[in-house]
Amino acid sequence: MYNLCCISLSLKKQGFNHRAFRFTQFEKHERTDALEILGDRALENLETTLHTMKYAKSNNWGYRISSTLFPLFNLDKAKVGLEDLPNATLIDDKFAEIRAFTKQYAPTQFRLSFHPDHFNVLCSANPEVVRRTINELDHHAWLMDNMVEHSDNYWYPLNIHMSRSSGDPETIAREFIQNYERLPERVRCRLVLENEDKGLWTPDRLYNLIYKEIGVPITYDNLHHKCNPGDWSTSEAFERCYETWHAHGCCPLFHYSEGGANGNPRAHTDFGTSTPYHFRKQHDTSVTRNQPIDWDIELKQKDYAVQALVDMKNKARRRETLVTSNK
Repeated sequence: MYNLCCISLSLKKQGFNHRAFRFTQFEKHERTDALEILGDRALENLETTLHTMKYAKSNNWGYRISSTLFPLFNLDKAKVGLEDLPNATLIDDKFAEIRAFTKQYAPTQFRLSFHPDHFNVLCSANPEVVRRTINELDHHAWLMDNMVEHSDNYWYPLNIHMSRSSGDPETIAREFIQNYERLPERVRCRLVLENEDKGLWTPDRLYNLIYKEIGVPITYDNLHHKCNPGDWSTSEAFERCYETWHAHGCCPLFHYSEGGANGNPRAHTDFGTSTPYHFRKQHDTSVTRNQPIDWDIELKQKDYAVQALVDMKNKARRRETLVTSNK
């Protein structure tokens, strides 16, 4: 399964978009008025989410849900929760509508995930950053609980980075594990880690220092590994990361992208020149071959890029079938 990430450019053209509300805007209004605006935007964001889910499913894609649905909810100085919004009942109704939609599909049919932003650093040396990260991750778990019944497992992952490469990796890993134990269970049962495109956190380090200790699955990102391979070849890293999900009885959700935009090997391109299908033809091992793997497609042209990959994969399969039948 290929997954659309966060927004649909085609739906955006139709007016469906996620709306922000910055604190600088919030504090310009009387609190009652500000909460009304905030509630309206949260409800609109949920409506956009439902439309995007339906659009993704109609194309047989999964969906990485946007992390910006409830502006200011984890900003201490805003002091805002769902109970403060005047349209909280309407928001609860929209959550119920989303749950009714997602309830129709097993995760093998419609995969959903979150990727909280890079400011979430569970192994930060700054205790305040860790505190905010725990709150933010719990917010994402709350969102998933409200959108999908029985989603407290790795089929519905919260994907983060270590995002700290200054210092000794073993020390950083121990601090991550200590803070991981502080997480609510609804976060721990979903949390996964992604290899990074620079710095310490290559697949081999995540595997040896984190996965072996606490069993957190590793999201394999093909571009990040290409830029920052560590000690493992592509095939070995791909296989080992697969095993971290398989150990939990769960299909992996990996990331596929290509780099080189504006001459930067780490910057995502608009479209792909290859596909996860071709990647697997080259790098599958006896362990991963013929096993299901889902892919978040991290290309800048979003749904247009996903459809282009699907078309490219289907064309390659038809060509292979034709070659085989002519032998």
